[in-house]
Amino acid sequence: MRKPDMDTVRDTIKALAILVVLVGGGAGIGYGIGTERARVLLVDERQDRLQEIDRLQRTHQRALDIIAGRQERAADTLAAAADTAATAAETAQAAATTAGKAAKAAGVPAAVPEHERKAINTTIQRANERIKGSAR
Repeated sequence: MRKPDMDTVRDTIKALAILVVLVGGGAGIGYGIGTERARVLLVDERQDRLQEIDRLQRTHQRALDIIAGRQERAADTLAAAADTAATAAETAQAAATTAGKAAKAAGVPAAVPEHERKAINTTIQRANERIKGSAR
């Protein structure tokens, strides 16, 4: 076996250094391209998720607007019903008062005893309070 001379050792080391630089550079470039591609994919995925969140928010907002409109209309309907019931109760009370006055003027006893009239008025008042309470 022949003993390697310095030139052969130097040439081998140079060749190995060039090989290491080429392999290392290729690996570095590959790593850089891979991380850039992964970053682009993450940005695209994030953008897709943000768009989906925005779409869901708009859909839910439309649903809430519809529900709010329905509730407002229902509240208006209940308020109108409460007003109608209150007017009916006032009219019934005025009619009872008029009937009572007419009965007294004619000398006929009142058709409804006082305690029954109070019970009826109390029932009407409770119904009105329940209607007003449910309209809130």
